[in-house]
Amino acid sequence: MPTYRFLHRPSVQAWFDEFYATLGIMHDIQNAPAKIAVLFMVFSIGSVYMPDNDRPGPLDLSAQYFLAAEHQLRKEKGSIRLTSVQARLAQCCYLLTQSRINHCWSLFGTVSHLALAIGLNRNRYQQDLSRGLGRIEVECRRRTFWCAYTLDAYLSAALGRPRSFHDDDIDAELPACVDDAYLTNDLMITPVAVSKGPSTMLAPLGHMKIARIISHILRDLYSVKPVSAEQRLAAMKSISSDLGDWRAEFSRFLDVDLFSASLLVSIFQRQRNVLNLTYWHAIILTHRSFVLSNFAGLLRQNDSSVKNNQHVKDSVEKCIDAATKTVNTIEDMAQQNQLFRSLWITSYFAFNASIILYIYAIQHRDCPPEEYADQFEAAERCQRHISAIAEKGSLSERYWLVLEELRVEVLHQTGRNNQISSGSDNGDASVGVDEHGSAAMYSDLAASGTVGGPDATVHDFPISDYSGWGNFTSMVSSGLSNLDVLLGDDFSLPG
Repeated sequence: MPTYRFLHRPSVQAWFDEFYATLGIMHDIQNAPAKIAVLFMVFSIGSVYMPDNDRPGPLDLSAQYFLAAEHQLRKEKGSIRLTSVQARLAQCCYLLTQSRINHCWSLFGTVSHLALAIGLNRNRYQQDLSRGLGRIEVECRRRTFWCAYTLDAYLSAALGRPRSFHDDDIDAELPACVDDAYLTNDLMITPVAVSKGPSTMLAPLGHMKIARIISHILRDLYSVKPVSAEQRLAAMKSISSDLGDWRAEFSRFLDVDLFSASLLVSIFQRQRNVLNLTYWHAIILTHRSFVLSNFAGLLRQNDSSVKNNQHVKDSVEKCIDAATKTVNTIEDMAQQNQLFRSLWITSYFAFNASIILYIYAIQHRDCPPEEYADQFEAAERCQRHISAIAEKGSLSERYWLVLEELRVEVLHQTGRNNQISSGSDNGDASVGVDEHGSAAMYSDLAASGTVGGPDATVHDFPISDYSGWGNFTSMVSSGLSNLDVLLGDDFSLPG
């Protein structure tokens, strides 16, 4: 992930030089295991992101480095160290690139406990300095905590599980926006003093800030406790304001296409894509409850609900717009060869946006096709890109399978089982189950019981229920089934 920058590169380089100079023994034997584990995880993640043709050694080289890091961490003795947290956080990032999200979530529990144990969540700057910590370690403590906080928000949203960090327990400061080369134990030099270009820490800082907003979304809109319509509308208004302020703060970086995104170096392009996708995903999280709502049922409620119906329509429009911008960005990344199998978060964003667009098409099944065809075709194209990077057994493959069930349901519900033709100028055909090898993958998995098998089940939440969104994510991890349970006869919007 281009925005998870919790290590200090010159320090890691120094550890690497020491590792070779001492033949792996290191000068500080007590701290050696964690430092060596960090090195192995840098090698592991680096191997994952290397082009296949340039990757040295065996195909499972990244896994071997991961296991080597795990072996080093088992040697640790004594007090908890920052490097112990960093090595395990890097392991979590690696596991996500390998689609091992449940293993990641389990390991992240250890990461969060260790981080809290050494007080990474607290603002102890003066105390840290009095203990002899230099600026590098102080900044790395902040970077590590807020990267962990950001990952915590994603795991909670993706898996529908409680957060490990709670805002009431946190007063840690955000890290400084300064590049590693200008961070020493004696002083920090800000980018303004160096050049007019952005710092590589600008996007990570923006990611941390929007993660705090996402945390508020999960707390205020996705609580296990019932949320009244009035409370939800008030929370959505506050969150929308926060998102607008965040966008304004980072607009110069995010809207760089005003002069040409192609002028950006690769790292900034990737960071910009992550931030834009995260922003649109936050909008989807904020407003998707109303996309899933049954409008007819809503309008049968009291006058207050009827009066607030315009808020519902506005929320639906914002959600559909964010989903459309997400799939368009995914398509741009694919055309620029920036869509990689290891970028797990990209598939997650694409999956959520495509579901929204497919649901929108189903809800408008009784309307003229031109009212939902653009959304349907955009979701199809996005699904095709997911299929292109999906490896057998990966999360991307499961995302594709859920989307294929939903896509077929759209065709069934709209009565257009042959296909909805693509209206794009480039002449791309719509995705069908008999194209691009998708039919073979789908039928093979159906035969094995992965899709619609006799043991596959879906929870009994109706799709009109706000909590019903969890059914789609649960289908990713627990198997698929026919969507008739989710998509009942009343699953439509009034014309």
